[in-house]
Order: sequence, then structure tokens, then C-alpha cells
Amino acid sequence: MAYFNRDYKTLSLGDMEYLNSGACAEVLYNGDIIFKRYYPETLSECKLDAKMFDMLKTIDNPHFIKLLDIYQDCNFNEMVKHFIGLLPFAVDAYTAKYYSDNSIDVLLESKDYILENFRELELLFNIFTENRICVCDLKRDNSIIGKQGIVVIDPDLFYIASYPIENISRVNKERLLAFFRNIIYHFLVKHKEDYIKNRMILDSILVNFYVDSDTDVTSELSNKMKQIKRPIEIFRR
Repeated sequence: MAYFNRDYKTLSLGDMEYLNSGACAEVLYNGDIIFKRYYPETLSECKLDAKMFDMLKTIDNPHFIKLLDIYQDCNFNEMVKHFIGLLPFAVDAYTAKYYSDNSIDVLLESKDYILENFRELELLFNIFTENRICVCDLKRDNSIIGKQGIVVIDPDLFYIASYPIENISRVNKERLLAFFRNIIYHFLVKHKEDYIKNRMILDSILVNFYVDSDTDVTSELSNKMKQIKRPIEIFRR
């Protein structure tokens, strides 16, 4: 068995090392690119398909993973059947740019860090909406938070929606806000302070606003933080 792309070229994994793994796949890397290969038992709805991959690959944005190529794990006979059209191409793995996670603590940074990054992310999500793409599975573990900014690196569960564009916009804005909440919550847990109190502050003060298709999520968050210099100050009043 070998990994073939749609041009029937194989990918050598000789210099790849283990990076991490999750419920659906494991990730190898070599310092420049990552190779994400799905487990054989991973359901198709938990994988990027070729159509979604091709759409996402056209989105060139510093806050979104740069996708490179898709691969299928098959033997020579199966490859020939693909070539003559007897078998469809199924995505078993893909390559993408490697991002070093030089994580910084967003709670201790100037509030400008997270607000500026979420402004850019909101613009990115508008591009997803225009392409009828709904984002999904956004969380700290599926992102890079470093000195160069926040990067979404796991689009495996993104999907094309058939419902009205305003509904897609609302869903993406709701998930953008949920992503913000998850990031803040992640760093609150790391600080090991009063969990119950901080969660109540997070939910009742910082992210407590209604979201619809026209909501400017970043502006709402900026209003919530206008009296502070760093996000941690909200939780230490």
C-alpha cells in the first residue's frame, strides 16, 4: 500500500515524525509540512472530501491552514482502477503547511492581541459564508495561538450548507463566538483559579450577547473589554 495523489504520484514518509493524534487521525510532520492520515475506521463524514479540500485550498489567509494535497492509501491494482475510472478517489490523508505552536497566554496579553485576531478571523469566516461553508469543531486544540497570530488548523468537519445564506452567516458567527469562549476558557483552566466563579464571569459578562447573521462579534467583544487592558482583568475584579 502507498499514498497516491490525484496525479498518481506517491508521497514518501521517510523523513516524517509523529506529531500528535486525535479521535479520527494521526499527524506526522517534518518541520515544513504535516501529513494527516485518517484511521481506517474513521467515518467519511469526519474526513475532508475532495470537493471541500479544493474549495478550502483556494482560501489564502494567514489565519487559516494552507492545504497542499490529498492522498489515497491503495495498492497498484487499485490505483489502476482509479486511473481508468472504475474506482472513485477517496481521501485517506492530506498534507498542509506545518505551524509551530509557540503558544502565548491570551489572558496576559494586551486585549488588542485577541481582538485584532478575531477581527481577522471574522473576516475569514465571512469568506466561508460567501462560499456556503459552515465551520465546525472550532476549539483551542484545533488552532495555533502564537506570536504571529491565531490560525485555524483543523477544517475536517467543515461542511457545505444548502440553507439560506443568512442562516449560514448566523451559524458561523455563533461558532466564532464559541471559539472565543473556548480559547478564554482553556487559559482560565491553566491559571487554576476559581473555576466556578470564572466560568460564570465568562458566560454572564464576556460572551453574553445575542448573535444573528448581522452581528459584528468582534465589536461586541471589544465593548465588553473596553474598561480593561488585558483579558485577565475581567476575572480578577
